[in-house]
Amino acid sequence: MSQFTTYLIRLIAVGMASFHVYTAYFGTFYPYVQRSVPVMLSLILAFLSIRASKSLALQNRVPWYDWGLALLSIPVIGYITYYSDYLANRWPMTPTYAMTNVELLFAVLTILLILEATRRVLGWLLVIVAACALAYIYFGEYIPFLMLRHRPFTFAHMLDYLYLTDNGVWGVALGVAATYIVLFVIFGAFAEKAGVSQFFIDFANSIAGHTKGGPAKVAVVSSALIGSVTGSTVANVYTTGQFTIPMMIRLGYKRSVSGAIEALASNGGQIMPPILGAAAFILAAYSGVPYVKVALASLIPALLYFGGLLWYIHLEAHKTGLVGIPRNERPALGKVLRKGGHLFSPLIALIAALAYGLSPMRAAFFGIVFTVLISWLRKETRLGPRQILEALEAGAMSSIMIIITCAAVGFVIGGFLITGLGLNVSSAIITLSGGNFMASLLLIGLACIVLGMGMNTVAAFVLVSVVGTPALLAQGVDELVAYMFVFYFALLSHITPPVCLAIFAGAQIAGANVWETAFVGVKMSAVPYVLPFLVVFAPSLLLTGSPHVIALDTFTTAIGFLLIISGIQGWALYRLSWTGQFLFFMAGACFIWPMLTVKGIGAVLAIVLLAAQLLQRRRESARVASR
Repeated sequence: MSQFTTYLIRLIAVGMASFHVYTAYFGTFYPYVQRSVPVMLSLILAFLSIRASKSLALQNRVPWYDWGLALLSIPVIGYITYYSDYLANRWPMTPTYAMTNVELLFAVLTILLILEATRRVLGWLLVIVAACALAYIYFGEYIPFLMLRHRPFTFAHMLDYLYLTDNGVWGVALGVAATYIVLFVIFGAFAEKAGVSQFFIDFANSIAGHTKGGPAKVAVVSSALIGSVTGSTVANVYTTGQFTIPMMIRLGYKRSVSGAIEALASNGGQIMPPILGAAAFILAAYSGVPYVKVALASLIPALLYFGGLLWYIHLEAHKTGLVGIPRNERPALGKVLRKGGHLFSPLIALIAALAYGLSPMRAAFFGIVFTVLISWLRKETRLGPRQILEALEAGAMSSIMIIITCAAVGFVIGGFLITGLGLNVSSAIITLSGGNFMASLLLIGLACIVLGMGMNTVAAFVLVSVVGTPALLAQGVDELVAYMFVFYFALLSHITPPVCLAIFAGAQIAGANVWETAFVGVKMSAVPYVLPFLVVFAPSLLLTGSPHVIALDTFTTAIGFLLIISGIQGWALYRLSWTGQFLFFMAGACFIWPMLTVKGIGAVLAIVLLAAQLLQRRRESARVASR
């Protein structure tokens, strides 16, 4: 790539990031402007930096047609920016405001440009889904099944709805991405530049690195901390996995186990406050719940998720005799804190800003500024003008996928809205379940996993929310609970075979067999697969309800998960027989069941089982002493 092209890409990337930082402080532009400018810049960056095929990626130049696509993006998207006032006041799909030939041409070109950029950034899957949505809008009137058929739409009406209104490309998903999400990605880039990722890994090592299964516990803790900032499961795997997976393998962990642990830990970062994943901002917008409340609601599920994973790792270490890193290799906690303890403060400042009542956009802005200021406390972390420009560039380049994804998903969401398919699918789910609530949850969960496979977090959540949430709301589920259920299941698509992107990434770094890693990941996922159902039957886990109910449900759920995981692992204080595994599993299931009488049965059974384990320990100790 020529020096001119390299500098041009950097200039556009820095300009895009600066646009978002500017609007975070001075206020956003009108929606059409705020959403179209990032799309235009993201398309230009995508065509200039990502080649059309892998074979062309080896060439050190930008082909002429990529320059053409980049230049074409300016007028077709710039039209929306320039005529934002007109678009905000027109009546769509009416003869008075019929589309002109120029608008029709620009609409077609916009669809083609976004789909091509999506193919380059994400592959074919989302392109195919979006193309099916477009075909459904136009040809859906001919479908013989009444439940799927809709009224006819002309080609012009379809393009009008998708290109000139804020229900298609320029919809809520893109609005949230262009307003909030990109800012937090930029915040993550600044934190990464200041050395936050390495500090979190060193910090986790200093606390848990020397314990049984220490390297795996470090992977969990560091992924929880870093994943809350990056907001991307796969990015988190590649960020922390480069350090934690080789460390686990070096100390005796199987490659498949190492890859699976990192994948699950990284996925859990998407539900870890204060930032959660990028999709959480869209969840807040869709549900109408303030983002701070969404973050707080996810606190207990996140702690249960990571607590369960740590317990699984702890038992695995006891079963296989795995140890931690040598004490002489463990970084001293005091030294780690003296060297990089100040890097905790941007995260604390961000939490304080959100708690104070600032909007997520303004909180992210002050988080960025605070990161720059606090980095100057030590020479090793200092962000000068060059590092600031590099952070802006990295933040913008990392945002390309999110912006283009949300634009492409706009075709799908627009298709659901204009045809009413979302409500039809919801009715179909209720009909197939025969009115059985549990069956409905299972069908919705399965649909979420299938629709989310191969997608990034944002695309997975947006796609499954338009299918799953209306069905849950129709059955009386609280709106926040319904969106959280769908959100958690969308995340499960990253770790559920056959298309499990987080598992693929972990297996690649570990050099492990993908399917063996996937099997281990499913075995570890008792908590992730049960959590969505628990938040429906015990919404107190989302911090709703009276304090004593929240405390009781949290305590019993935590104990239940410990027992279930012990049953899956076949180990408590000692190795369990098949009968013992089954009984531990049943005791745990009783504990998490949302009825006090069933919980009581679980408590009695757990006491008996633990008493038997303690008796076995006494016998073992006596046998050893007699020798």
